[in-house]
Amino acid sequence: MTADRREFVIGIACALSVVVLWSSFHLISRVGVQTSLTPYDLVTLRVGIGGILMLPVLLRHGLGHLRLWQAVIIAIVAGPGFALPAFAGYQFAPAAHGAAILAGALPLFTVPIAWLALGEQLNLRRLLGLLALFAGVVLLIGDSFTGFGAGQWRGDLLFIAGAIDWSIFAVLARAWRVEAVRGTALVAVISLIGFVPLHFAFLPSKFATAPLIDIAGQAVYQGFLSMIISLLLFTRAIGAIGASLTTMITAFVPVTAALSALVILGEPLTAFSVAAIVLVTIGMFGAVSGGRTAAPAAAAGKTL
Repeated sequence: MTADRREFVIGIACALSVVVLWSSFHLISRVGVQTSLTPYDLVTLRVGIGGILMLPVLLRHGLGHLRLWQAVIIAIVAGPGFALPAFAGYQFAPAAHGAAILAGALPLFTVPIAWLALGEQLNLRRLLGLLALFAGVVLLIGDSFTGFGAGQWRGDLLFIAGAIDWSIFAVLARAWRVEAVRGTALVAVISLIGFVPLHFAFLPSKFATAPLIDIAGQAVYQGFLSMIISLLLFTRAIGAIGASLTTMITAFVPVTAALSALVILGEPLTAFSVAAIVLVTIGMFGAVSGGRTAAPAAAAGKTL
C-alpha cells in the first residue's frame, strides 16, 4: 500500500470513527439525563474529567497568543454554554432532534455569524444549504408540537441555544487562531475551575444516588471519548483527507444518530422528523461544500 493510499484509508477510518462517537453522544446523553443523572452532573463529568486530563497540556503550552479574557470567553461558550443546554434539552426532546440541531444545523448559525463578524463569503450553494437547514429546523420544531412526548419544543429551543454558543466559539476560534489541542485544553480546564465548584456548591446533583456504573460510564464517554478522543480523530482525519471530505462524512451524524435512537432507545421517527433530518443533511452538505466556512475552525475544539 502506498503512503497516499494509507493516509486516505486512515483518514476515512478516523472520520467514520468520529461519526460513531458524535452519534453516540446524543444517545448516551439522552440516556444519562433520562435515568440517573442531572444535566449539571453530565457537564461536571465532561469538563471535570476532560480538565484533569488536559491540565498537563495547558500547563505545558499555556495561553499562547491569547489573553486571559479571550480564553475565558472561549471556555464559557464552548464549555458550560454549549454543554448545559445540550444536556438539558435531552430531558424533553429525543436524540434525533438533538443530533439534527446540535450537529446538522450548526452551519445555520455559524455561517451567518462568520459572514457578519469575519466577512466570509456567502455564495448561492451555501445560501441554498442554509435554507434547507432552516426548513429542517422548522419542521423539527413543528414535529415537537405533534410528537410523542409533551414539551419537546423546550428541548429544541435548548438545542438551538447550545448550537448558537458553539457557533460563537467556532467563529472566535477562527478569528483568534485557536489551535485544536490548546483550544480543547483551555475549554476543559477553565470550565473545570469555574463550573465544577459552582455545581457542587449550589446546583442539583444525583451523584449520591446514581449507580456507580452510570457515573463511570458517563465519565469515560463525556470526559475522555467525547471531549478528547473525538477531537484527535477529527483533527487526524482533516490532516489525512482534508476538511471538506471530513465534514461531508460527519454530515451523516443526524441520520446515524436518529436511526440508532430508533433501534437502541425505541424512539419513534415521525414523517416530520424524517423529512427534517433529510433536509438538515442536504443543507449541511450544501453549507460545507459551498466554499470555506467557519465550521471547520471548530476543529480547534470540536468534540460532538
